[in-house]
Amino acid sequence: MKILIINSGVSNASSVKNMLKWIGFESQIVTSLEGLGNGDKIILPGIGNFGEAMNNLEQLNLINQIKDCVSNKKIHFLGICLGMQLLMNSSEETSESRGLGLIKGSVKKFKFEQKDNHLKIPHVGWNKIQNNSNSRIFLNCDSNQSRFYFVHSYYVECEDKKDILAQTNYGIKFHSMICRDNIYGFQFHPEKSLKHGANLLRNFCTLK
Repeated sequence: MKILIINSGVSNASSVKNMLKWIGFESQIVTSLEGLGNGDKIILPGIGNFGEAMNNLEQLNLINQIKDCVSNKKIHFLGICLGMQLLMNSSEETSESRGLGLIKGSVKKFKFEQKDNHLKIPHVGWNKIQNNSNSRIFLNCDSNQSRFYFVHSYYVECEDKKDILAQTNYGIKFHSMICRDNIYGFQFHPEKSLKHGANLLRNFCTLK
């Protein structure tokens, strides 16, 4: 099994690689997805700007490669933080840039009502998730009692509620984990979320 971590130029790929090594999985940081097959995994971490990330993926000729691996080869794919947002159709952060469109939905900026205006943007720190699913990704995870580390100013809103694995409350309830078929997204950083993040990454890497 190959685990490839995409270096989009706006990612913390090395942190994800280090966490994978800590839980017993070897991985490669790459800018190409050629030669993948059944059982392999792809991780797209991201920090930074939506438009810049999509432009970098286009320059690296990765957009079509990602879509081929996910849609045709059915390789398991995980987007982390900005990488999850890139799965959507569009983002308020960069209106002229289209996302990968692998899961229908959009990315919106946090906007709070007056009663919640004490909340800061970006959303930074530890927060709980509310598990909406019995997905295998939660195996051996007491997810509703676990805290995960978030850093983001924008959040994902899926069109289809069936794509929502978990939600998190930060002034509003937003979609913090999503899944459609072989495509997964975590808004938080599992590589920074200690044992709880490690469990989720382990479960992703062992998906059949």
